[in-house]
Amino acid sequence: MRWTLPPTAHAFFARHGGRVVFAVVFVVATGLALKNLLGTYADLGIYLDVAREFSSGGANIYRDRPNSGPWLYPHLAVLPFALLLQAFGDTGARIGWCVLLGLGTAWTVRSAARAVAPLGGLRPWQWFVFAVLFQRCFAQNLTHGQLSLWVGAFAVAGTAALVQGRARAAGLWLGIAASLKLTPVLFLVALPLMGRWRAAVAMAGTIVVAVLLVPWPFCGTDEHLRHLQDFAHSVQQAVLTPEQATITQSYAGPSVRGALDYLLQPRPLDAEGHRVNLFEVEDATLATARRVWSAVLLALLGSWFWRARRLPDAARLSHQASAVAVTLSLFAPLLRVYHLTAAVVPFVLLCTGPGTATSRHRWRDPLWCSAAVVLLLAMTLRQKKLLGETLWRAFDGGAFLHLGLVLLVVWLARQAGKPTAERS
Repeated sequence: MRWTLPPTAHAFFARHGGRVVFAVVFVVATGLALKNLLGTYADLGIYLDVAREFSSGGANIYRDRPNSGPWLYPHLAVLPFALLLQAFGDTGARIGWCVLLGLGTAWTVRSAARAVAPLGGLRPWQWFVFAVLFQRCFAQNLTHGQLSLWVGAFAVAGTAALVQGRARAAGLWLGIAASLKLTPVLFLVALPLMGRWRAAVAMAGTIVVAVLLVPWPFCGTDEHLRHLQDFAHSVQQAVLTPEQATITQSYAGPSVRGALDYLLQPRPLDAEGHRVNLFEVEDATLATARRVWSAVLLALLGSWFWRARRLPDAARLSHQASAVAVTLSLFAPLLRVYHLTAAVVPFVLLCTGPGTATSRHRWRDPLWCSAAVVLLLAMTLRQKKLLGETLWRAFDGGAFLHLGLVLLVVWLARQAGKPTAERS
């Protein structure tokens, strides 16, 4: 006997299910943030320190901070924390930010669902697969208090708006994402290639207003100009001379630099000096390896972007925006798991699963299974108490997550080139 919902319950969930899920995700995420961020320092403590310096004036908020690292964002991103501190004090600001993190998590999930709706969306069990494989991207934002969650929320909302045909809204959300953190500015280059000139113009206008005009009344002309100059200098150092920038030397990670640098040279992962390098090569050899591997990845990502042209318009935009999001991740100067919220849409696309709904061999797709297993090991199962310290550190610095992202790109590029009947 097959169990089904009563007609009244089925009608309720058909009509209000999205709101129920939004509310549940909001409550759970807010509770997790409150549990971890009240009374602790974490990244939220850094943000509040920067907000106090910003409000007092005269400080270089982009300087290297030995115990916490530098501020990485345009000074527009300080405003929410400065306003929360001014209105509610330290504890109230922490509570307010936790509520905002819960709201950002729920909005990101809803936007991701809308972005993949033209491809059929996900069934409940597929959302469960998504939660198992990728919940760590959200959880680390909530336990650290990371601003990256909202950067990702705006980027995913922009993708959803693109898919829905709302070009100006897409440009607005993507522009805010790029105004909070520089890396999403790649969408400004990609949008014309996607045939969305209005979205590109709206994005450019949003960045100009948000970065150059919005902070001005809050800090005055002199402070505003000084912050812009300090930010430009820190970006230039991180991009052009990353070997001299403290923040880009701090962590292994799933980006090209974060993976190869720690595999091919004996760089310590932490203050205790743990290493995972497979080889010990000269600097010139390392630079060559990075260039070659970067060229391979760019060719792969470009192929995905190009092959998606044959899809219906909404599905094409979903795939092409996903290719841009993964490019941002793989080539970021610094990438941690919590930054990957901006890549939620390709993660949801992966969870549509292999094969077709009626295929007897639906799960006999070694490429999909390999990607899922590697991502499971690199994120969900990468627990110190579960694996032991040696394996735990190896999964962090051994480029496993980088490998998982590459496998994801290969699978999605293949899916984008299949006839519609094979993808449904």
